[in-house]
Amino acid sequence: MKFVTAREVRNNPSQFRQDVGRDDVALTVDGKPFAVAIGIDEDEIEETLDMLRRLRALRAMSRMQRRAEESGVSRISSEEIDQEIREARKRRRPA
Repeated sequence: MKFVTAREVRNNPSQFRQDVGRDDVALTVDGKPFAVAIGIDEDEIEETLDMLRRLRALRAMSRMQRRAEESGVSRISSEEIDQEIREARKRRRPA
């Protein structure tokens, strides 16, 4: 993976396009990565975007599971979850 600054992309877009055609490129600002560019074929854009969305969802799920483990929430029983839901629904019902 190559690291390229946003300034380099702005100043030399044709070089950036060549770089992305050969390898994945991490874009940086102030030395910190903020995006990744990957080369694709025109007819693969929807499939590629779908895969990226799935990966993003998996990453979010992994973070939620890790937080649940760290906080102890993952050890709550089904009965406790059901009770919590019932109480929340009672609080939402208009009187």
